[in-house]
Amino acid sequence: MNSTEIKDHFRLEVSDTELPQLWSDEELFVWLNDAYSMFVRFTGGIPDFTSEACEVAVSEGESRVDLHPSILRIMQASRRSDGREIDILNATDTSRMSPSDYGRLKPLLMDPSVGEVKVLVIGMQRNVGRVIHVPLADDTLDLVIYRLPLTPITGEGQELVDVEPMHHFHLIKWMKALAYRKQDAETFDPTAASDNEALFRLYCTEVKSENERYKHKTRVVAYGGV
Repeated sequence: MNSTEIKDHFRLEVSDTELPQLWSDEELFVWLNDAYSMFVRFTGGIPDFTSEACEVAVSEGESRVDLHPSILRIMQASRRSDGREIDILNATDTSRMSPSDYGRLKPLLMDPSVGEVKVLVIGMQRNVGRVIHVPLADDTLDLVIYRLPLTPITGEGQELVDVEPMHHFHLIKWMKALAYRKQDAETFDPTAASDNEALFRLYCTEVKSENERYKHKTRVVAYGGV
């Protein structure tokens, strides 16, 4: 379903088809966009290694790199120049140190050495990373990530390309959870809001479990003869 079809299904479910309507189209698209993002968050993110979010520009002499705001987790990184994989290090991991500097251990994060990029440090600041070593030439890092949707839902006829069609109908549960929290005498219903949020969260948990099972290949067990 596209955004218009989901909006129309919402109105049918809550009997809001007669004018004047309880909720505006603008409100419904805001809530649909939130449902779109929350479904992805609750189910662990969208696996991706091909979109623009997976490309990180590295500039000569610059240790700072900008990370796409949709990224939830970085699983793997490699240099495009030679295809070599590099390490991904969280800034809080103090166990990784550079060689000693005049008898004192020097934190890897502060290492000013130049050369090939061998480490991507994340977790210091949202949407920002640091590369080590400081690069001698421009390059690109290719990432394998889990991310949020790239295109927000803002109006009629948009496709929800980052969520499979079989899940689209269930986004209405989160929309209803938000709609019934609207501070209006005709729409405010905290019980209905809580019930729909619980149903949405339960569905996301089931989908996440299915996704986890899908990641693991079936193992074939060979039994000996009698």
